[in-house]
Amino acid sequence: MVRVSSAPPRRKSCGACVAAKRRCDLAVPSCSRCLQRKVLCVYPERQPSANPPSTGAMESHNGCSQAGAPTLPVHMENPLFGQPDIIDILQPMGSEWNSINDLQADIPVDPSWDLLLLPKFELAMPRTKPLTPLSEIVASKLQFAVDVLKNAPSMMVLETQLPWCHPQLYKKYMPRAMQDAFSCCSMYMSRNETNTPVIMSLLDARTEDLLSTPQPTTLIELLARAHALLLYQIMRLFAGDVRSYATANSLFGTLESTVVALCDSLYFPDPSESTELLPLSMDPIIEFWEWWALQESARRTMLLTFYFIQIYKVLRGDIPVHCDGKLGLSHSWYLSAQLWNSQSAFDFAVAWAEKDHFVVRDLDFTAILENAQPDDVDLFGRMLMVTLLGIDGAKAWFYAKGAIM
Repeated sequence: MVRVSSAPPRRKSCGACVAAKRRCDLAVPSCSRCLQRKVLCVYPERQPSANPPSTGAMESHNGCSQAGAPTLPVHMENPLFGQPDIIDILQPMGSEWNSINDLQADIPVDPSWDLLLLPKFELAMPRTKPLTPLSEIVASKLQFAVDVLKNAPSMMVLETQLPWCHPQLYKKYMPRAMQDAFSCCSMYMSRNETNTPVIMSLLDARTEDLLSTPQPTTLIELLARAHALLLYQIMRLFAGDVRSYATANSLFGTLESTVVALCDSLYFPDPSESTELLPLSMDPIIEFWEWWALQESARRTMLLTFYFIQIYKVLRGDIPVHCDGKLGLSHSWYLSAQLWNSQSAFDFAVAWAEKDHFVVRDLDFTAILENAQPDDVDLFGRMLMVTLLGIDGAKAWFYAKGAIM
């Protein structure tokens, strides 16, 4: 007995996408690519629509509009989002990535990115193409940081810390924004071919909830908001789900305004400051340690945000990127693995009083390259050092100091 399949025949791409050799999301009455270009969308089995859709129809089709995005002050506008043809630019990274010294991005192309045609459901994931592959020279400077960023969601879940988020930070209190981001990271780690659309849809919902809430005023709440936004954008980027210009603009714009708001509460150390601190009384030392962890997390988060935006611009193909050597802001932070990795207030006090540590101002690594030792440089410092020297240059520095990076 022969069984006859009841599955509908597979739909074919529209003529414009076939001619351009691009993936078609098969949307009706017109696919996203034809909508973006305001051209007729003709499927082999359908008659073309009479007129190209209007801009308003395009926004409705994508489910996002510029009107729903938070408006930034003029001084906060960022040329990062100045490209209108975002559908063909914002794509997940594929296996074409150039590598240096066997450092591979190793980002799988998830089959679930293809459009899912589910009966009685609107849930869909867009088909996408790889972001612009990096040149070998650029990859040698950014590949290490990209690998760290990719691993951020799992690091947050397994260790409750990031290279820019101190493990002490949320020990006593985790704001709601980070609780939601933490749960999204857990789901993100468990994604597979079947559940990816649902997980990414939930991540979108959490993101929209956060974007709709007013910006907090306390430092810990502001910092939690920045960490959540960073994690959401990292997950969206490396899962290939930065789907619309409006959403990407809103998320990066809110992230920038959040970290800029941190400035009013931050203390930026000077390299010439004294570091004498003796463990005579533990109460003030514990209080100082907690304050330092909060401040240092905020300083690093602010720097990491602008650094991440520059990486995103390079991945999207907006190169060469002009760099003033300090990511556009005057800034300083502590480079000391001993301070950052201290497990108690007493360990921190000993490291503060007895160990060498360095203040990096405006990304000037001169003193570090001359005087630091390999065990002084934590993961955050290594990210920036590789960006400065390239992977071979950083390995050579560690080797000259008698260590392996």
